[in-house]
Amino acid sequence: MPESYSLFLKSYFLLPPVQPCIVIPCYNHASTLPAVLEALAPLSIHFIVVDDGSDAANVQILDQLVRERGSGLTLMRHPVNQGKGSAVINGMREAARLGFTHALQIDSDGQHDSAALPALLKVSRENPDALVSGCPVYDKSAPFSRRYGRLITQAWVYLETLSFQLKDTMCGLRIYPLASTLALLDKKQIGLGMDFDVEIMVRLFWEKVPVRFVPVHVTYPEGGLSHFHPVRDNLRISWMHTKLVCSMFPHWFGISGRAAEPFSGFCACEQKKEASETHWAQTAERRGLWGMRFLFFTHRVLGRRVFLLSLYPVIAVFWLTGGRARRASGGYLRRLRDRATALNVPLPEHLNSFRHFVRFGEAIHEKIAAWRGEIPPSNVQIIQSPEVIELLKKGGSGVIFGGHLGNFELCRAFGAFEGRVVNAIVFTKHAERFNQLLRDVAPGSQFNLISAAVLGPATAVLLQEKIANGEWVAITADRTSVNNPERTVTAEFLGAPARFPQGPFLLAAALKCPVLLMFGIREADGLKIHIELFADPLEINRTTRAGDIAREAQRFAGKLEQYCLRAPLDWFNFYDFWEKGKE
Repeated sequence: MPESYSLFLKSYFLLPPVQPCIVIPCYNHASTLPAVLEALAPLSIHFIVVDDGSDAANVQILDQLVRERGSGLTLMRHPVNQGKGSAVINGMREAARLGFTHALQIDSDGQHDSAALPALLKVSRENPDALVSGCPVYDKSAPFSRRYGRLITQAWVYLETLSFQLKDTMCGLRIYPLASTLALLDKKQIGLGMDFDVEIMVRLFWEKVPVRFVPVHVTYPEGGLSHFHPVRDNLRISWMHTKLVCSMFPHWFGISGRAAEPFSGFCACEQKKEASETHWAQTAERRGLWGMRFLFFTHRVLGRRVFLLSLYPVIAVFWLTGGRARRASGGYLRRLRDRATALNVPLPEHLNSFRHFVRFGEAIHEKIAAWRGEIPPSNVQIIQSPEVIELLKKGGSGVIFGGHLGNFELCRAFGAFEGRVVNAIVFTKHAERFNQLLRDVAPGSQFNLISAAVLGPATAVLLQEKIANGEWVAITADRTSVNNPERTVTAEFLGAPARFPQGPFLLAAALKCPVLLMFGIREADGLKIHIELFADPLEINRTTRAGDIAREAQRFAGKLEQYCLRAPLDWFNFYDFWEKGKE
């Protein structure tokens, strides 16, 4: 009977959910092992030490430890060094044979803080089916090369899992649920060296094993012995990542459902559930603030070329797995072609949904570069109407209408609003977290996000105060309200009726201030920011309210259409915008 099946029966029918032991791979670390065992002794857990071909001097120390510890320690031996992964695997198989349900893996060199083990065990008992891993918190002793190497590995892991859930895959302190882990090892050959920790976590993730992380302090003792070979082990790890990337394709449909898309911000790509049931804002967005932090880091440390090279495979994966977004993109491009033909407007050749997704990825790069101030002003052309130039000369303030067309961050970075505060209204509860991200990336930024699920009287009062202080208020005028999706108005857009929100037009009318229209788009001859006066002020009368809102919405839809025709791939509403009922 396979060990994994036997363990399954024991753990589910005979034994309590979690009966852990400690597995310690050891290769010539016998001098530090006694201190590790002493630190772990209060846990009163059985030890399985796997001697992975240590030399004669270390063998003597290990034999002495066995005599001192007695029945509380099991010593296994490899006649020759087989690699860390092999030692851990054989230790786990022995743990299963002895009747344990979980194996706590810890290194023998004393790098891991044993004080964190109670927390790991607690999480394991609360989540018996999960792989529980330490998430390293390094001190100053950590070599830069090790930190940098971990970051490179994490970049690969994000691609291999389509997710940012695996916060660290190289930490050697973790608790394995033996049933699912041995079941995986029974059917799949895992790397036996330094590549083991990364590969087994990724493959367990593919098998839908939950993964939990606990912060763990990690130190690198002065004069400590490391078995990491910079050339050999980096080549081994690189080959492992190549195999994982090639092996991920059969898992796409499974892991894409667990993915957290690394694209986030003012113009985010959202996924819908069944359109007849769910409003766009109530669906689970495939995005993550942490992912944006990683993209910023990649762009800053590895540079533009590496960033773009790493971005394109991710775009390809999301194009292949994002069926609804892909279909929505195709539907938009068909409407755009039909409208361009009707108006006799030429469009670029070979417009398709994949190029649409790629352009979205490029816009992510432009977004980051704009936030960091890395796009030269000479690369962006600002086109302002005479009324706008005159208004800004007077130091005016007001409302800015934008949309999910183009890159609003270009407008912030290069528009005529330098030195002025721009407050963007967003329909998300994470506004303050994005504000913190902006402060981290661009400390001098005068750009704030304001969360507003409902554009009501309280919001109007707050924004009136900001405008009175000379600040600007930006809002997208092409997304329906989160809490009041029925408050919409129909306007003709790209040859078909589409629903637009009433809120932005009512808000602008209540504030009684100038309203600008602004889009930062990539045209055939480069990046351009278009700013024009939309209304001064925008007027909506009580007696003719419905007709006035419809008139202003149609004017906005007409402008939006005009700029879509100028930059056809810069439309980033990846859902059926023309769908009846719940856009």
